[in-house]
Amino acid sequence: MSVQKIEISGALCVQRGTRMLQAFADAATVSGHQQIDIFSPDSRDGYQRAPVTTRVRKAARYYDEKRGRMPNPLLINIRKKDMDEERAAVVVDFDQAGYERAVREGGSWIGTGRIAFAEDLELWIYDGQHRAGGLNQLLAEQGGAYEDFPVPISLTLGLDQGEEMREFFEVNTNAAPVKTDLAWELLTKMAEDDPELREMLAAEDRDWVTRAYSVVDELEKLEGPWKGRFQEANRRKTRGDGVTIPKPQFARSLKPVLDMPLFKRAEADKIAAVINAYWTGIRQVMPEPFEEPTDFVLQKGNGAVALHRVLPQVIEVVRSTGGGLGQPHLYADVMVDLPTLEGEVVDNEGQRAIRSGADFWRVSSVASGFSGDAGRRRLSLLIQSRLSSPAETIQL
Repeated sequence: MSVQKIEISGALCVQRGTRMLQAFADAATVSGHQQIDIFSPDSRDGYQRAPVTTRVRKAARYYDEKRGRMPNPLLINIRKKDMDEERAAVVVDFDQAGYERAVREGGSWIGTGRIAFAEDLELWIYDGQHRAGGLNQLLAEQGGAYEDFPVPISLTLGLDQGEEMREFFEVNTNAAPVKTDLAWELLTKMAEDDPELREMLAAEDRDWVTRAYSVVDELEKLEGPWKGRFQEANRRKTRGDGVTIPKPQFARSLKPVLDMPLFKRAEADKIAAVINAYWTGIRQVMPEPFEEPTDFVLQKGNGAVALHRVLPQVIEVVRSTGGGLGQPHLYADVMVDLPTLEGEVVDNEGQRAIRSGADFWRVSSVASGFSGDAGRRRLSLLIQSRLSSPAETIQL
């Protein structure tokens, strides 16, 4: 075996063909080799949320000021590309044949051993980045006082990036959920390359999530009311950026549309074209909220959810007239009475006033009051009352 620089010993096992080492490593070793695969909204690479500074500081205070312990292991992977005799070699203490057979046949094996790896090898942390970040902070501030702090690690040996991402997803959605924006983003990425996962999602009626994200991705490419309006995972909202709605909230609002038989097998770009035409038609009958969209709730949660709930009815009206679903003016014809919605508000001085048209949709005006699922359902019913019924256009 080639000379290796660093060794970690512990309980070694093979679990369904995957090698795993349960062990302790000093904080200096973990810190010097760790990597976090942060999701980039620009390149779409990576899979983890950006670290939260307050959580890192909280962890550092816990280990330092409160003299806290770390009983739960960091979940770490040495990637498949590095698992060779030169970069990272496994040394088994006993029953080498049984160990090799379990790896080869996808079986199970329990024993002890060690991993010996090169000084420049990367240890990819897929759970526990804030605890690791807290130790990094203490190492930077206090140096030697924390270099030998024992860090429990659960080390998988040889997962590729996709498998590592899936482990992260499973751990963080089944145990301590990550935020929906990143979880759904990861689910969509995994389903793109995993036919079995796509089939499982379809069988469980959960494939609408990945379909919705694909539609949103296509919608972002189109010139129209939604270009530049979605907040991506790991991207903070800033003043003046024009963002109006988190991507997963908009994706979730599409479920009534994606459940239509018409769209069950439709391609994402075609569905996106229909949605773009629909909203372009709405903009034609009521342009003001689209000029300063952050000042209105039309393109925020309340508006998106309510208007997508009525879209199946609008589509049926358009189809019954023989019109094409990609023509905005046909949606404008159906939605022509949308500006007649009105309601009562109470101003800062306690005076009651009626708001209609674009003012109905202003932030802190009537539409803002339709919060929660029940409120948005009532808002969609109010919108439906201004629409033609598909039955009214049936020709015998």
